[in-house]
Amino acid sequence: MRNQNVLPMKDLEIFGVVKNGKFTIPEKEIHALKNGRMTNIVELNGLKGKGVQIDKLPARLSIVRGEDGNPALRIDPVYKEPRIHPDLSEVERNQLIKKELANIKKGYVDKEGNIQSEIIEYDHRTNQFLSYNPRDIKAPQLVNGEELTPQQKKKYKEGETVQLADGTEFQLSPSSPKGIRSNSAGLVLSVMTDGGLSYLLITGIKKMLGKESQEEKAYSKGYLQAIKEVQKQAERRIARNPNDKDAVHDLNNIKEEYSKISADPSLSKEVREDFDIHKIKGLNSIDTQEGGNPRKRSDEQDNDVEREV
Repeated sequence: MRNQNVLPMKDLEIFGVVKNGKFTIPEKEIHALKNGRMTNIVELNGLKGKGVQIDKLPARLSIVRGEDGNPALRIDPVYKEPRIHPDLSEVERNQLIKKELANIKKGYVDKEGNIQSEIIEYDHRTNQFLSYNPRDIKAPQLVNGEELTPQQKKKYKEGETVQLADGTEFQLSPSSPKGIRSNSAGLVLSVMTDGGLSYLLITGIKKMLGKESQEEKAYSKGYLQAIKEVQKQAERRIARNPNDKDAVHDLNNIKEEYSKISADPSLSKEVREDFDIHKIKGLNSIDTQEGGNPRKRSDEQDNDVEREV
C-alpha cells in the first residue's frame, strides 16, 4: 500500500479522468486509486499537449508521490513490445518477463548523495518495467489479525515474501490486480491511521510467482476473526451515517465472503453457522443498486472487495 490518502483532483481533471466533477472511469478503478493500487487498463481520450494530440490512450493509472511531496497521477501506457529498463541486465529482464522472479532490488545514489533502493517488477499488461522506492510504501500493522514485526514490515516494503505463523504468505506487487500476491485467496490488512486501525479486505488474490503449490484456502483462524472486525467497522459507519454508500458497498462485499465461508464443507459446522449472512446487520438499510443484489454487483466488479473501512 502506498502512502496516498487523497486523490490529485487537478491531475485527474487535466487528463480527463474527472469531467464536470464526475469520474469517467469505472467505480472499481476509482476504488483502486483510493486504495493506493494501480487500475486495470482504462482508456484516456482527447489528450492534448505541446504539439501532441492523442485521441485514445490505453493505460493503467496510479497515485504516486510527486516531486513536491504531494499525491500526483501516474500514467503507464500500454506498449506493444517490452520496454527496456536501464538498471537491468538482459538476464534480469528475461527473468522478470518469464516470471522466474517476482521482482529485483537495485541500489542507487540520489541527487543528494543518499543511498536509495528501488524494487523493479514487470507489468505484463503494459509491457513495461515498474519500480518503486520502499520508503513510499506503508506496511500494514496486522495481517489476518497477526501483528507484523519490524523485520516483516521491512520485507513487505521491499517486495519480499512475508510469512505468518499459520503459514499464510504474501508479497507486495504493485503491478498485480490486487496490489499483492499470496498463497491465500483472501487477506485482511490492518493499517494504522489517525483514527486508529483501518481494515482492508482483499479477496481474489493471484498466486505468488514461482510458487508451484496449490493455492490454499483463505479461511485461516486469523482471517475469519479479521473478517468479523471488518464487518463491525462497516456496521458502525452505517450506524453513524445511513447514507454512507461506501460502507454499504463494504458490507455487501463482506456478505459475499460470508456466503463462501458458510458454504465451505472443509470448515466445521460451528464455523459455518457463525458466518450465516443473516447475522450481518443493516445490509438493506440503504435502497441502492449496490444493496439490492450484492451477488450480481460482486460478479460485475470482478470480486473487487478491497477498501479501507
